[in-house]
Parts: sequence; C-alpha cells; structure tokens
Amino acid sequence: MWFRNLCVYQIADAFTIDAEHLESRLSAGQFQPVGPHDPETRGWVPPLENGGETLVHAAGQRLMVCLQTETRVLPPAVIRENVESRVAEREDAMARPLGRREKARIKEEVTIDLLPRAFTRSKRSYAYLDLTGRWLIVDAATWREAELLTDDLRAMLGSLPIRPLQTESAPHQVMTDWLAHDQFPSDLEPGEEAVFEDPRSEGAEIRCKRQDLRSAEIRGHIKAGKRVRRLALTWDDRVNAVLDSDLSIKRLKFTDGVQNDVDDREAESSQERFDADFVIMAEELARFLPRMVAWFD
Repeated sequence: MWFRNLCVYQIADAFTIDAEHLESRLSAGQFQPVGPHDPETRGWVPPLENGGETLVHAAGQRLMVCLQTETRVLPPAVIRENVESRVAEREDAMARPLGRREKARIKEEVTIDLLPRAFTRSKRSYAYLDLTGRWLIVDAATWREAELLTDDLRAMLGSLPIRPLQTESAPHQVMTDWLAHDQFPSDLEPGEEAVFEDPRSEGAEIRCKRQDLRSAEIRGHIKAGKRVRRLALTWDDRVNAVLDSDLSIKRLKFTDGVQNDVDDREAESSQERFDADFVIMAEELARFLPRMVAWFD
C-alpha cells in the first residue's frame, strides 16, 4: 500500500466532502470486469484488496480511494499477422489490391474477432484526499497517469477543484542553485543521483548515478550551462525520494526510522495493518509536503 511515486494536487479551500458522501458517489462507478468485446474498463474498488468492503478507506480527514483498470492485451504483431492474412485472402478473392480504407476496416474486424480471446491485465491506482492539509495525493509516476484517476474522480463528484502543486520559484532553478553553491536547506541532504539538462539543446541531458553530487565534477556541469531536472534527496532522515522539476516525486521510500514506527504498531489483521500503514504514511507526507513547498517559496 505504501506509495512509490507522487503527483500532488492542491485542493481548493471551498471544497468539502466526507467519507459517506464520497462512498455514495463512487458506488455509481464501481469496477465491472471487462466485457468480451471491450478493450478496457475502469472503475472504483475497495483500497483494501483482500477483504475490503468499502470504496473509501477513511482515517480521520484522509480518504483513500482506488481505481482499477482492466485491459485486454492484443500484441500488435498478432493483429498485424491476422490482418495481412485476411487482406491477402480478400485480394485473391476480388482479384485486385485493397485500398487503405478497406484495410482499415479489416483491421477493425480482426480486432473485434480477437478481443474475446485476449488475455486481460489489471492495474490498481491509489490516491487519497487529505482534507486537513488540502492535498490530493496520487500514487502515479507521471501527471498524465495521475490525470486518468483525477478525471474519473471528477466525473463521479461532478466537481473537483484541484490544481497540480505550484510554487513561487522554479524548482529546476532552486535545485541547480543548491548544487552550484553546495547550500541545501538544513533538513535536506543530496542523494547520489541527478539528471541535468541543457536548456539550449532539446533532449540533451546528463544522468549521474552513484555520484557525489557535491563534487567539483558536478559543479562543472552547472558552470557549463546545465540545470537540474531531477535530484535525489533525503529529508529529515525520514524520506528518500527523487524530485523532478515538475514537482512530481519518484521512487519514494521511507527510511528505517519510519519503518520502526510501523513495526511498533501491532496489527492483528490485514485490515489493521493496512490502516496503520496508511496513517503513518499520511502523517509523514503531511509533514513533508508543506516543507517541500517551502523550499521553493
């Protein structure tokens, strides 16, 4: 259940909702297995995978939800092979080459025929609303992936006034200054990984792994005009993460200090363990996110 990637949205102050109301709204969009001729289906499922009964897992003012996507997998090579075979048969029967539109219709026919026999693949996407901190936190590696969940959530609620996390200063500039002057906030330490980009040349980048980011070599990249796009950081000896210049967070990992807090809470069931993990994670992020915003304000 521990989130690995974060896309964080700010919730408008005027927005309010409780667990009961959210449960009622999501019930209209509960997950249904993909049909034999459907390429994909999405719907809401209990966040607690085994034994969960409610679509909203509440811990005080924090409400977790889960969106499940089931997709029928049709490898392009299989479609192409069947289309080529069927096109050849039609061309032989009609004694003429088929046009582009005819081939497109054959591809649609093949896809419809193959879908019922295709394997299915499921994916679960988690998010929670922190109504005290005014955050919507999605466990997603990219904003595009996060928007699949937020769009579906907005459709269920009718209105969801949120915006991606924003700061006064450009994160890439602030992170570049940290490395250039070796001056980090007191509760922050650089990790051993960074990605630099050259704003003068699209696509040009340098990736550093297992490197001392305080070294002269790293400062040389900055003097040459490179700027930080992604930076590994450790906050307060509690959180390890890679921060992107778009303010998404990758490879989030909580340190042993947090894991010890988890171990100290005895859980008699999987539901109690899920609830304890959720509470601890949410409490840590409730401290971390305001601090992260402050770095760039």
